[in-house]
Amino acid sequence: MEPPSWSGRIHRLRPLFWLFLLLTIAYMIWVRNYLAPLSSDEIVQFEIAKTVGKAQNIIDNWKLTGKYEQGVKSTYFAYVFMVLYTLAIATGCRFFSLCTGNEIMIKGGKGFAWLIVLATICDLIENIALSRSLRGHVSPWTVLTAYNLARIKFSIVIVCLLFILACALYWGIGKLGKTER
Repeated sequence: MEPPSWSGRIHRLRPLFWLFLLLTIAYMIWVRNYLAPLSSDEIVQFEIAKTVGKAQNIIDNWKLTGKYEQGVKSTYFAYVFMVLYTLAIATGCRFFSLCTGNEIMIKGGKGFAWLIVLATICDLIENIALSRSLRGHVSPWTVLTAYNLARIKFSIVIVCLLFILACALYWGIGKLGKTER
C-alpha cells in the first residue's frame, strides 16, 4: 500500500509532466518549421561531425545552400530546447517512477531526473563548441568537444527515456494484474 504522500506527489507531477512534454513537442515543431530548409538531421550530423574536415564541409555546404544562417539560429534555439527537454524528461522520470509504487523505481526516478541534468550540461557545452565552429573557429577542440558531448548527451537521453518506458510498463502491467484478480 502506498503512503499518502506518494499520491500527492503523483497528482502534482502529472500536470507538470504533460505541460512540459506538450511544450517541448510544440517547440520542436515550431523550430523545425522556422529553421526550414535546415533539417534536424543536418543539425545532428553537424553535432557528430567528429573531424574538422567534415565539420567544415557541412558549414561550407550550408553556406552554398543558404542554410548557414539557419544553422547559426539553431544554436540559439537550442538553449530553450535544453530547458524544455530537461524539464519534460526529469518530471517524466519522477512521475512514472512514482506511479509504479516501487521504492527502487522511485529512487531510480530521482537519480535519472538528476542524470538528465548532466545531459543538459553536456548539451550546453556542446552548443557553445558548435557556435564557435559556426563563427569560424573550427578546430579539433571544438569539433571533438561537440562530438564527444553529443554522444554522452544522446546516450543519457536514451537511457532516461528507456527508464520512463520501463516505469510505464511496470505500472501498466501492475494495473492489469490488479484488475484480473
